[in-house]
Formats: sequence, C-alpha cells, structure tokens
Amino acid sequence: MSSENQQKRRVGLFVDSLMGGGAERVALNFAEKFIELGHDARVFVLHPPIEHQVGNVPIHLVSEHERLADWRPLNKWRYARRIRKLVHDIEADGKRFDFFISNAEDSDRLTRMAGLKPVFIRYRNSLVHFLNAKVGDASGFKRTIRKTRWLNKFRKMYGGHLVTVSKALEDELINTVGLRPASITTIYNPFNFEQLRRLADEPAETPAQPYIIYAARLTPRKRQDLLLRAYALADVSLPLVLLGGVSGPEGVAYETELRKLAAELGIADRVVFEGFHQNPYPWVKKAALFAMSSDSEGLPTVLIESLILGTPVVSTDCPTGPSEILTGELKRFLSPVGDAPALAANIRAALAAYPVIGDEHIERFRSAATIRAYLAHFERLTSR
Repeated sequence: MSSENQQKRRVGLFVDSLMGGGAERVALNFAEKFIELGHDARVFVLHPPIEHQVGNVPIHLVSEHERLADWRPLNKWRYARRIRKLVHDIEADGKRFDFFISNAEDSDRLTRMAGLKPVFIRYRNSLVHFLNAKVGDASGFKRTIRKTRWLNKFRKMYGGHLVTVSKALEDELINTVGLRPASITTIYNPFNFEQLRRLADEPAETPAQPYIIYAARLTPRKRQDLLLRAYALADVSLPLVLLGGVSGPEGVAYETELRKLAAELGIADRVVFEGFHQNPYPWVKKAALFAMSSDSEGLPTVLIESLILGTPVVSTDCPTGPSEILTGELKRFLSPVGDAPALAANIRAALAAYPVIGDEHIERFRSAATIRAYLAHFERLTSR
C-alpha cells in the first residue's frame, strides 16, 4: 500500500529526555518522518533537558522537573498518571493513538505502568553488557542469584512487543536470554539523509586542519579512554576531537579521568574536548575520520550518520550493531572490543586509504523504509 493511500495514524513516541544523544535524535527522526508522510506524531518527554532542535515536532513534557531523585513506587505511579492524563487530553479530539514507541529504559517502564497499548519497545543495547554491569564482581552463588533476579525483571518488563534495532540484538534476546515476547522484529533506526546533509552544511567553527572525531557523550560505556590509548599508539599528526557533553557527577568525573589520561599519554596538546554541540554534523562531515571505541551499542547512530555524510569510519566490533553497519569492504575496519593496538592500526589504515562509501552501505537506513516497516508491523499485529 502506498504512503498516499495508507490510513493516517496517530503515533506517540516516548523518550526520557531530549539530552544531546543518539537515541534522542532517533526519536525525533521518527516523529519528523511520520509527520512528513502525513501522520500525526508526537514526542512525549519524561523530563528536561531539551537540547536537540525539535523543529515542527509537537513535544509534550511529562514533568517540568529534572529526573526524579529516586524511583520509589509512588513516584513512578505519579509519572504514569501524568502520562495517562496527557494522552487522554490529546485524545479528547476523538482520535485515539494507534500505537506508541518507547525509546529509553524509564519510558519502557512507565508506558507499561500507564497501561498504554500497544507499545513497541525499541530495544537498543546488548543485554549481556547490561547484566555484566548489574552483576558486578560477584561470584559463585551470589552471582547466580543476582543474574537470575535481573533476568526475571527483564523478562517481565520486555514480554510485550519488542522491536530490536539490529538483527544481532534480536538473536541475543531470543537465543541467549531465552526471551519469548508477544512479538519481536528488527527494524533499523530511521535517518533523514537530506536533512542530515543540510545540517552538515550549516556554518560551524571547525578546525582548519584535518582531524579525527568521536561524537558521543563522555561516559565509560563509550570508552573514550580506549580511544585515547589507540590514538596515542597510532602516532598520527591529526588532532583528536572528542565532541560530547557529560551527564551527572559520573560524567564529570570521567571527563577529569580522560584529561588526566591524555596528559599521561603525552597527547594532551592534540586532544580537543569540544563539549556538546546541538548540531554536531558539520564537525562529523569535515572530519578526516570518525573513530568509535564503545564496549556496547545497539545500532550506533553516529556510525551511520558518518557514512551518510561521506566520512570514513573505524569502530570496535561491539556485540551488536557495528558489524551490521560496516559491511562488505568496510568490515576490515572493525577491531576487537577493548583492543587499543588493533584500533590504532585501523586508524592508520583508514587515514592511508578508505573505500568509496556507496549507496550499498547506507540505503537500508533511510527514514521512509523504517516508517513503512513500523506501519506494516502494526498492520500485521492488528490483523491477527
């Protein structure tokens, strides 16, 4: 069925905040494309901050306050009640929401508590990495108990309609975790190529000389520390730009650690801590290389955006995501997780020679294809 003849849908998209990150940008991409195709799409934001440009996307803020200090049951139910009221007020015009899409962990929990149906939960990150973080350094029986407790919580939370952002994530949930949700399918994140390229052409005060870039929030999961070590080993003349802000005390502490590490490695004069930019795309487009060092991702938005903008990419081969992006002749620019020498070698190789980035590497990520996949999935579920 063509988009012109397809029934127009009302869709609600939930995010925890619109802090400057990839998952938040993806939610806005969803809404923008739904609206462009004639649907009624709205973004529900649990709490501030709102750092992204939202354009013509209707934004409904659930709470004016920063994230609740704790998630005691009473506070969770207050949030859920506010969500129900917002949805009810919008539906007062006589048109109900056809479906909702949740894009972050707190949203996953609260849309369920609010009783919204149907909710497609976009599962975005490796559960193996999540469980390792929760289990910590526990061993033996204690480790088994912790792991079982978290697996049970996970299965309860994610027993509904799941949409994974990579095929590897879907396989992990089914075959490793043993999850049996009501439905599960893989649909890639949406990307508006034309808008992305327009944003990349906006004026920006980027370095005059070529540079390497990593655009991501400064957080241990993104492993900027590994990238600093790889950059030092690569021994290249191009400066390294770390483009991304911090969140909370942990983020501030991690940035301090990174600056100290750069000094210890003797590269502090070549590493630029640029902070958060509302529009990072001119920086990405003008870079000689995008280098990603994460331990865990779902489907890393920044890798796809870099390829769309024609910027060469190297990356760690996280358990899910990068190997579905860097395919064909680009696959050789993947390095093992945590392996600084291998990442350094790929940085040198990519700067020396990189294949032409063609349509075959990026076309499957276009927004229209993603929106059609969601609508088709909804139609299949409602026709059962």
